[in-house]
This record gives sequence, C-alpha cells and structure tokens, in this order.
Amino acid sequence: MAHPENYTPLENARFERKFVAHQSFSYVEQLIKLNPGGFRPIFEKRQINNVYFDTPNLNNYYDNHFGKAHRKKLRIRWYGNPEKTAENPVLEFKIKKGMSGLKESYPLPPLELKDLNFQDKWQSYLKKAELPDDVLYQLLNLRPVLLNSYERKYYKSFDNHYRVTLDFNLRFFNLMRSVLEKSIAKQPIVLELKYDMDKDNAAAKISAALPFRLGKFSKYAVGVECFHKHLAL
Repeated sequence: MAHPENYTPLENARFERKFVAHQSFSYVEQLIKLNPGGFRPIFEKRQINNVYFDTPNLNNYYDNHFGKAHRKKLRIRWYGNPEKTAENPVLEFKIKKGMSGLKESYPLPPLELKDLNFQDKWQSYLKKAELPDDVLYQLLNLRPVLLNSYERKYYKSFDNHYRVTLDFNLRFFNLMRSVLEKSIAKQPIVLELKYDMDKDNAAAKISAALPFRLGKFSKYAVGVECFHKHLAL
C-alpha cells in the first residue's frame, strides 16, 4: 500500500539528552532562561497524551530496561484531555540508536479510548485507518499497554539550533485491565535537550549549566513499573 499524502517520513537523526529534575517547576524554568544558550519560551503549553503498544511479554519494555542500544517504540499521540475522545491522533514509530533518535508518523481517525480494551473494536479501527500494510501488520501483533499524560513547555536557543522541552505533572493509566487504572504518584520534571547531530560539540556548554542528573528516563518504562512494582526491582 502506498503511503498517504500526509504521511511524515523519518526525520534527520538528532541527539536527545534527558535530564531528571526533582526541584520545583519555577526553579527549573528559571535555570533554563538563565542558561548560556539563551533559551526563550516558544509555543503554548500543551497537554500531551500517548498510548504505548507492546508485545504480551512486554518486549519493548525490557529492551528499554536492559539498555538495548537500538530499539523501537510505537505509540499513538494526541493533545488535550486524556480521558476524552482522541481527536487528530497520530501513530508514531520512535526509533532510538544510542542517544540519537528518528521518528516516523501517520495520521489516524478519532479514537475512542474505551475501544482499546476490546480486541475486535481495536482491530476494526486499525483496518479503517488506511495504514501501509507493513505498519498495520506490526500493530495487529501488539496490544495497547499504557496511556500516559503530561504537560509540556517548549524553549528554543537564541541561535535556533537547540530546543528544550520540560515535561511535568506526569500521569499514567493502565490499559492492560478492563477497568482503567490510574496512577498519579509524584513524578520528576523531565528536561530534554534536542539538536541536530552536527551541533553536538556546542551542546556540552548548555548541558554543563544544567545541575540535573543526565540519564535515561522512559515515560513508558516508568508508567509500566507504576502498575507492576516487581519490574522496578
């Protein structure tokens, strides 16, 4: 099947450095604005929602947990209230290769979240979505596992080469049960510095001014562990 006209191809690979902050949002934002990169807010704050898919054995979760260098994450993303109909959702394949990442996306029709727990309704929805055959085949072999929701603010450096996002107020919903189970346990602020691979050298100065722990933070993995405590051990 040919790709739809508004299919989004793989982007150029970019680096993504994640920092985890346990301080207040106002403190973290102030440090971003004082950073030598000269960051200023762009766009409006948005509520982001993601439904993540995995195998029955949670293979994608374990790939992340054990630090597999090359891994793929499949999700549906949309904006707005996470407990209402998903309007203008987008299917995304996020491909990680070390610290760099690529993304491929496909538009989807509106999605009723309650249909995720019914295999027949879910498969019927997918078949109407006009996805390429290879993408549809991958989806039909996975199942929706987790919904997460968070607020995001965006910032860009004065030279427009670097972007920072702040994700906060993280919430998780377990999709592996017939009744939607919610976790609102306090989560840290996740700061992500994103830039093209040819700008890596100058990124060190920006990172050095951020007094937060640099490391991986998978919202999907953290969400799964909220509902399956033994996996976090």
